[in-house]
Order: sequence, then structure tokens, then C-alpha cells
Amino acid sequence: MGMKYPKQISLGIFSISFLLLIFCGIPKTAAQSNNSTIDLKIDDKSYPITYNITGGKLSNMTAMKENSTLALKLVTSDDGTLILTLPRNIMDSKNPQNKDEDYIVFADGVQIGADQITTNNQVRTLSIDFDKGVEEIEIAGTRIVPEFGPLTALLLAMGIAGVLVATTKLTKFVMPRNSLES
Repeated sequence: MGMKYPKQISLGIFSISFLLLIFCGIPKTAAQSNNSTIDLKIDDKSYPITYNITGGKLSNMTAMKENSTLALKLVTSDDGTLILTLPRNIMDSKNPQNKDEDYIVFADGVQIGADQITTNNQVRTLSIDFDKGVEEIEIAGTRIVPEFGPLTALLLAMGIAGVLVATTKLTKFVMPRNSLES
């Protein structure tokens, strides 16, 4: 015995699948797969930063180490959202007890909110809504890499060596060896 209605069953499965797709939508993972990367240059090193933007284009990103801030230049064509993944080893925002603090975000100099959508030991991902016409977004944290450059380590080593030499010389001057034998 064969199947009497194979075409009708196939058409029914196709129709149900089509209706589910229309009413349930496309899964978010398929819709959010168009991430881009921009290189953040700090002290002649490049750090790749992953982002996704709607309503415009991210044209440049600059680190301002003196105030632990990232400046992002945008060209906007509509209201949009910037989703930015910040590696913690590049930029972070923590309080004195080493607990996460919210980043402070500005759009053209006006403070705005940002939602933190992902956080783990490696990254913090921010979702920042912006209006059409916004040209710059600034993200302020508490630390930006490199917090201490290679010159700092060299100066520290030279300082320690200097203290050791001075201590050795001072000990010989203050307490001569002959005074210990008497």
C-alpha cells in the first residue's frame, strides 16, 4: 500500500513552515550576524574592536588615555543603535572596590544612556541608541590600555637598582666593617 496524498502532505508541511516563519519571525542569531571590526590604535598598537551599527556608519575610533575615554566618529543617516564589544583588557569601568561600574556615554556632548547587554571576564558589550545627526559618541571608563607603558617598567627597575646601590653605599659609610669586629 502506497500513500494516497503525498503532494497534499508536502504542501501542508510547507504551508505550516511558512506560517511559522511569518508569525514567529527570523531567529535573532541569523539577523545579528553582520558584525564589523574597527582597529583602535593606542601607542602604535592596533586593537580590534567588534561592533554592529544601524542607522549610520562608524568612521573612526580614538582613545583618549588622559581621561580613559573612547571617541567614536559617526556618519548617521537615521536614528540607530551601536552595539560595541569592549574587551576588558583594553577598556573597563570599575569602582575602587574593583566592581563593575556603568560607562558614562555622551552623544555630541550630551549624556545619554547605554544598556550593557553582555558582561563576562573578557568583554563588556554596550548597546547605545542614537538620534539621526549625531556625529560623535564618547564612552568614558576608569581605565584604558596601556595604563602603564613599557617605559614605566624600565623606570621602576632603574629606581629599585638605585635604591639597592644607595643602600649598599650608605651601609658601608655608616657602619664600616672594622667596627663590627671589635
